[in-house]
Amino acid sequence: MRETELITQSSVLDAEPAALLQTAHSQCGTGNVSATCVTTVSTLEQLSPDWKELYQRIGCRNPFLSVEWMTAWWRHWSDLNRLLIIAVRNSLGRLVAVAPFYIRRSRLGGWGPRALCFVGTHELIGAYHLNLLVDPEYEPLAIEAIVNLVKQHRAEWDYVELSLSDKTSPALGRLCDLLRCIGLSEKVIQTQTALCPYVELPSSFEEYLKSIGRNIRYNFRRRRRALEREGVEFVALREASELHEKFDELFRLHRLRFEHKQEHSSFLKPGVYEFHVDAMSRLAEARMAMLFLLQVRGKAIAALYGFSAGKTFSFYQAGMDPAWSRLSVGLVMMGCSIEEAIRSGHEEYDFLCGTNPYKLQWANKVRHDVMTCLFDCRARSQWARLRIGLIDRLRALKRQYPFRNTRRFEQDEPL
Repeated sequence: MRETELITQSSVLDAEPAALLQTAHSQCGTGNVSATCVTTVSTLEQLSPDWKELYQRIGCRNPFLSVEWMTAWWRHWSDLNRLLIIAVRNSLGRLVAVAPFYIRRSRLGGWGPRALCFVGTHELIGAYHLNLLVDPEYEPLAIEAIVNLVKQHRAEWDYVELSLSDKTSPALGRLCDLLRCIGLSEKVIQTQTALCPYVELPSSFEEYLKSIGRNIRYNFRRRRRALEREGVEFVALREASELHEKFDELFRLHRLRFEHKQEHSSFLKPGVYEFHVDAMSRLAEARMAMLFLLQVRGKAIAALYGFSAGKTFSFYQAGMDPAWSRLSVGLVMMGCSIEEAIRSGHEEYDFLCGTNPYKLQWANKVRHDVMTCLFDCRARSQWARLRIGLIDRLRALKRQYPFRNTRRFEQDEPL
């Protein structure tokens, strides 16, 4: 293994985000690949075309690993954190891997431990199955180069926190193996909220309906007929102009639903709307955003928002007019969205996070997202280990003795 000389501009890495408009990068080489750190918004924008090409080339089915989602997330939620995306190229300069990292500052400021995290993790914004983007042909070399560069920037982070990451990913497993090889110890945390139901879709909707419970099949068909008699129609929107025109309907109906329940939703918190409008615009241009409506005489009474990436449709958020709840518009919307996913050639319908009954009655499989943390012997790293271990034990006690029903993301609320 041969490493090139480290080139870094540490003064830029230590600057506030407003100053991060200059180009700053570090490089290391491993075999016939080289890794570069992207630390500014401008260099992230420059990387965007190659990121999109890699995403398409490897057939990625996760919208949260798209450059559209991650660029929007960084622009809205970066706060005072530091971007540290690692881009790996082969000897011809072609992008073969992306490690979408950033360094999250502690809430205690300079006193607390800093975490190396995946871009996209935020308490108000759900992002799931986070991972590396890697061309399989270059996976071993690319991940080795990523770990080398992570090690070289060790002075800027205190521990690694990979939240809501794909437990089954070989690339993630290799990354963690190599991080352990440089002296880090691992702690994997699984929670009930990180269980992600999904459906392996057959070739026809009728075939799918035969695979689910008799009661849900009967109720869906009966309620859909009742809504059709009321003049309700199902509409699927994918064009950018249509999404821009109707996107506010999702938030209006989501607000109506939660006001009727007299509950709060993080989807309606300050800043969330602005982020999703930005992310939706970027994803719509890439034809990844989809919005489904149930409407009567042109007025929407239910909405469902999600993403199409490859052959996977991911359900993200929904809303409904409580005045139509007597006819189970949420149930009908879910069934119609699955029918549309099959009709448009998808092979999987991902309900993302949460094992609520309304998801499980449609799903036939469950995958696990986990939080993987890695620590070394430094004081602030051990401090983080103790804190995370304590939080994990408290969550286990809450699951064992549930005093009240709390959820982290609004996606977990039932329709």
